[in-house]
Amino acid sequence: MAASRAVVTVLVLLGGAIKGYEASFNIGHPFRTAALIAESSLNTAQMGLQMMDLKLHIDQSIEYLWIKIHTVLEKLLTEKGVACEKGLQQNVSARDEEMLELIPECTNQDIDKLRTDVLEELKAVREGQMRVSERLGNVSSSREIKVARLAHQLREISLNGQVYMHNPDDKVNGSFFVKSTRAANRAYGDDWIVFQQRYDGTVDFYRNWTDYREGFGDFGGEFWLGLEKLYRLLNSGPRYELLIELEDFQGVTAFEHYDDFLIGGEGDNYVLKKLGKPTGTAGDSFGIHKGMNFSTYDHKTNDCPTFYHGAWWFLECYDAHLNAEYLIGKQSSRRGIVWHKFRGSFESLQATKMMVRPVSLIDRNGNHGKNEKLRKEP
Repeated sequence: MAASRAVVTVLVLLGGAIKGYEASFNIGHPFRTAALIAESSLNTAQMGLQMMDLKLHIDQSIEYLWIKIHTVLEKLLTEKGVACEKGLQQNVSARDEEMLELIPECTNQDIDKLRTDVLEELKAVREGQMRVSERLGNVSSSREIKVARLAHQLREISLNGQVYMHNPDDKVNGSFFVKSTRAANRAYGDDWIVFQQRYDGTVDFYRNWTDYREGFGDFGGEFWLGLEKLYRLLNSGPRYELLIELEDFQGVTAFEHYDDFLIGGEGDNYVLKKLGKPTGTAGDSFGIHKGMNFSTYDHKTNDCPTFYHGAWWFLECYDAHLNAEYLIGKQSSRRGIVWHKFRGSFESLQATKMMVRPVSLIDRNGNHGKNEKLRKEP
């Protein structure tokens, strides 16, 4: 049983390593530099590959242990029956004789019990290995996600992202960090304030009402700015427009732009009050959500947040759901990060970004304007 205990020990140690890999984030931290982002991605990719190698080693070890012990037990069952009738055969190995001596009674019933006990223990170890495999998947251990993550972060560097303090409504002690960036589609220019960004599943978006109100994540990775901050931005005076960027696991990108965007305050459950005319390549999957309250699993009017593992402006339940569980590509059921008119309801997207900007920043002749409020504060 020493071998099985050793495997269990490895599984426990691996579980601890995975917990350390699932880093915590803080939306208030400054934006990481381009060099740190690239270095972090490479280190994470290397750690992920090491985990995959360890997982493969565990898989092989468990399979070998299963076959070996099962074979030995079956052999003992046969040999013990012969030994009880005619004495030990000459071809029984010394190792098998030692195992036979561990059994006090010379009955097949005792051997059957030993066999059952060993197989049950081995089954438990195999189930533990399966749980480790699931956790490895949950922390984005696949090579596909590693490559997509690095490609996304390198692209982010080229978009001239900036993080600065902003106080949209001049509230006393009301400044907070925002991240601005250039749109991937150059026709939409720069100075977009990002309020949602996802691309590798390292941040859990299945959060409670308080988290979604206050914000969570890391500006250098995945994050949600916070509903209260978004409310203050959109209600600060100028009309805001919304730009949503999407990408699937094949690297195909799409966007959808809305020329008006407004949500209510917390007393109105941050209801989606306005959503203007849609244009873009993704198709309008957000329009039907207009008028819906924002819902989380602990602040809801239906079971959509729990059933679809996320938080959104649900309409029993959605055509778009960008805060869902992070899954990879094709799904057998309606799950994951979905924009129905882009990739349907059974394919989870790899990356999403939701951004807002005062309409005054760009006129319809394509000339970019200025807005003093969005300049970096000293």
